[in-house]
Amino acid sequence: MVILAFIAGALVPLAFRNSRKASVASFAPGAAGSVLTIALAASIAVSGTALEMPLPFAAAATEIEFQFYIDGMSAFFMLIIGLVTLAVSIYSIGYSSEYHEKRSIRALGFLFNLFVLSMILVVASDNVFSFLVFWEAMSLASFFLVIYEHESEGSIRAGMTYIVMTHLGTAFILGSFLAMYFQTGSLSFDSFRSPGSPMPAYIRDIVFVLALVGFGTKAGLVPMHVWLPQAHPSAPSNVSALMSAVMIKTAIYGLARVTLDFAAPSSPDSAWWGMLMVVAGSASALIGVLYAAIEKDIKRALAFSSIENIGIVILGLGLSVVFLSFGLQALAAVALLASMYHSLNHAAFKSLLFMGAGSVLFGTHTKNMEQLGGLAKKMPWTALLFLIGAIAISGLPPLNGFASEWLTMQALLSSYQVPNVALQVSISFASIAFALTAGIALATFVRMFGATFLSRPRSKEAEHAKEVPKTMIAGMSVAAGLCIVFGILPFAATGMIASSFGLDESVASFNVLTVPYSVSGIESISSMSMPAVAVMMGAAGAAIAGFVLASGSRKTARKIYSTWDCGFGELNERMEYTASSLSQPIRTVFRALYKPRMTISKDRYSDSNPYMKKSMRVESETKDVFEDRLYAPAVKTAVGFFDRVRRIQTGKVNAYLLYVMIALALLLLLARVMP
Repeated sequence: MVILAFIAGALVPLAFRNSRKASVASFAPGAAGSVLTIALAASIAVSGTALEMPLPFAAAATEIEFQFYIDGMSAFFMLIIGLVTLAVSIYSIGYSSEYHEKRSIRALGFLFNLFVLSMILVVASDNVFSFLVFWEAMSLASFFLVIYEHESEGSIRAGMTYIVMTHLGTAFILGSFLAMYFQTGSLSFDSFRSPGSPMPAYIRDIVFVLALVGFGTKAGLVPMHVWLPQAHPSAPSNVSALMSAVMIKTAIYGLARVTLDFAAPSSPDSAWWGMLMVVAGSASALIGVLYAAIEKDIKRALAFSSIENIGIVILGLGLSVVFLSFGLQALAAVALLASMYHSLNHAAFKSLLFMGAGSVLFGTHTKNMEQLGGLAKKMPWTALLFLIGAIAISGLPPLNGFASEWLTMQALLSSYQVPNVALQVSISFASIAFALTAGIALATFVRMFGATFLSRPRSKEAEHAKEVPKTMIAGMSVAAGLCIVFGILPFAATGMIASSFGLDESVASFNVLTVPYSVSGIESISSMSMPAVAVMMGAAGAAIAGFVLASGSRKTARKIYSTWDCGFGELNERMEYTASSLSQPIRTVFRALYKPRMTISKDRYSDSNPYMKKSMRVESETKDVFEDRLYAPAVKTAVGFFDRVRRIQTGKVNAYLLYVMIALALLLLLARVMP
């Protein structure tokens, strides 16, 4: 039924020429399919009973067949896909009206549903053939969605960067699978889980490194992140929400599947796997949030923030691998719980924020924060929902971002139990990076919300903005509700995760106060410590009390005065803090990372005094040092090499015959010397 719902969403709209009807026909089946996906995934996650899905047309005599198997891990990621797709599908009914007279809604609906279906089938696949077929379908569908606004040169460039990087990552993933295939002689994931003979340590190391690079590229892990801040802002905002909140989670699924299921660490010799992930995750988190803190484009800033949060997820996963390597099962379970909980939370608040950014773009036709401001009065519902997402992603109680970051910090602070001083010291530096990331993230979203929604409009577009359609508000409300529920009631999420990954007993033995959680008679234990619960409940109570007091104080007589204007006579938008001015201190402190460049042009001088400037223009720009120092030279070298190779294409037949003769001679020589 799930597959049929998304197939209907892809094909039924093709029968409609009316754009409005095509929108409903595209996204309503997607919403229905999402509900079915949520029901299926939740039932498997809670019950712990895996589901095998044989296909009647599969050829049992060959390895080249489609195999599907949904266990707890697959069900958890399928649940993430379903929850986000439900919110985005509702949102898309209204959002797609932006394209009614400009582009094909039928094409958007077809690609949207194909994209979601391929992600579901990726996490349900049970052999290499199925996984790679649907992985490629997911990549191609998302590529065409990135270049949906193909008139823009920037979209085409972003799409090309994305497709090159994603296929580079796929090559490494294929290499990882092939290494296991040569060891087991089978493409089935069951053979990877239980090989006939234990894999040699060097094979497991190769499998891990190839998987980390391949899936890390898809996840946007630094330094393979270069595609992400280009592709996500270029795609339609509903697609950006899916790519950031869900698609990069399929890479987390693949990495978790390989490291914890296929080649699970079993000795201290594998601890370096986890430390490599800890270092890569903490570096990605810090670098991602630093670039998000200075971006003027709201969608690009959110894309860099996705790199930050993926770094936190990888950090938790790496800690779990370190603890498993030393047999610390309880700590490994808590670290894994923190990682997966943050994956779920990031899906909720990042989809909300990208939909909020899409609403801002829908209402103002600009993504530049320098041209926004004052939208809280023009778009109050969008402002409120965006604020919920900003609080959640900043890790503030009582919302969900705080809960998972608290768990991650617990895991980091528990690393003193690792019987290796060098690893303890290394993880302590990761703790510092994590704490710094959390602080800068708060500053980033204070800046983003303030520059976008507060103060006065800084452009005509912002001044004439209007609230978005109700379906867009409804879609954002679904995601906002998830942020609230998973924050105030964390056990609703952590209990599900513990059941999905079989962590109940390990988490229960962790040395903190725990709270039992029961679903349908199935007892599981959440590792959310009581101090975290107390903080969240206290914050929620304080917020409710403050609201009640504020509501009751409306009867008090009030006088309204004008804002102090510092003697200028009248305040205007040019006196406000801008997004650039708010981020200036961060840009100055981390100038080695940004390589900032400022240009000051003196436009005019006073008529009465030639030494007094009447007006001036200040422009500043920063660079992505990875793109500038790593990828640009590599691309330049590759282009230069192939330019030289192209010289052999002379267009003369006699030259090509000479090449053939040389190749034949070399092959004959090789055949002669080989035994």
